[in-house]
Formats: sequence, C-alpha cells, structure tokens
Amino acid sequence: MIINRDVLIGILFALFLAALVGGFNYWKRYQEKKMDELASLIYLYERGKLSKEDLERKLKGTPLYPYFLIISGDDPSEAIPYVDDEQLGSLLRERKAYTLYREKNYADALNSLGSIDKEKFNYPSALLLKAFTLQAKGDVKGAKEIYNQLSKDYKDTYFGRIAYGFLLSLKD
Repeated sequence: MIINRDVLIGILFALFLAALVGGFNYWKRYQEKKMDELASLIYLYERGKLSKEDLERKLKGTPLYPYFLIISGDDPSEAIPYVDDEQLGSLLRERKAYTLYREKNYADALNSLGSIDKEKFNYPSALLLKAFTLQAKGDVKGAKEIYNQLSKDYKDTYFGRIAYGFLLSLKD
C-alpha cells in the first residue's frame, strides 16, 4: 500500500502536535504537583513539624520563598527583593516604612515611602503615613499639604476623612 506524501506529512504533524500538547499538559501537572509539595512543607512548618532552616533550604529559589520570608521573619521587608508583583512589593515597602516610623526613624521611613507612586493601590495609605511621619518629624506645613491633598483627592474614602480630621486638628 502506497501512502501519499501529503497524508504522511499530515499524520506526522498530527503526532507532533499531540506530543506537544501532551508534553505541555504533563509539565503543567508536574509544576502543580511541585507547588502542592511546597505548600505542604509550609503547612508542616506552621504546625511546628519542620524547622525554619529546613524549610528555607527547600523553598529558596521558588515562587513561595517571599511568602516564607514574610511568615518566618521579624521584618517582612526582607521579601521585597524576591517579590515579582509590584503591588505586593509596594505593600511591603509601606509596611517597612511603618516599622521605621514606629521606631522614630523618620528619614528612612520617608525614603521608603518615596518609591510608592500614584498607580499603586496603597498610595493613599502610604501618603497618609508620609503625613504622619512629617508631622512627627516636626514638618507641620508639609503634613498639612499632604492632609489637604488627601482630603481633596480621596474625599469620600477612609483615608480622605482621616486626613480631613487631622487637617482640622492642625488649624491654628
């Protein structure tokens, strides 16, 4: 039986395509299985059945490593260099700034807040923290400007109302 060349090419292409789809599905299941295994290791750590050092060794270089740094460390900002998501990185920078603010390290807190721009979801809260920091530092005029900006730009929100309240309390 003689097979036409075009039919043979079609069959080979179909086999190649099936192998490609099968390989992709296998890789996807493999990745999901690895993530499940890593998640179970975190569960064991949270239950006290796995040491911090063992978990860190197993998670280093994985997508769950930033989460490990957040839950296991004293300073969540340690995870910032490992976070790919800009929004999460912005939240961690704000958390770091708040810690610095509480420690009365106002210059470093302001520096940390400087990298949070208007496109980030936590911009209003970071701006409010910046105003608190400026006020604590003694720059009441700068704090008033930020409170005024927040109360105008975020009028009907929690942050706008808090800023308006502080603005009223600073009136001479």
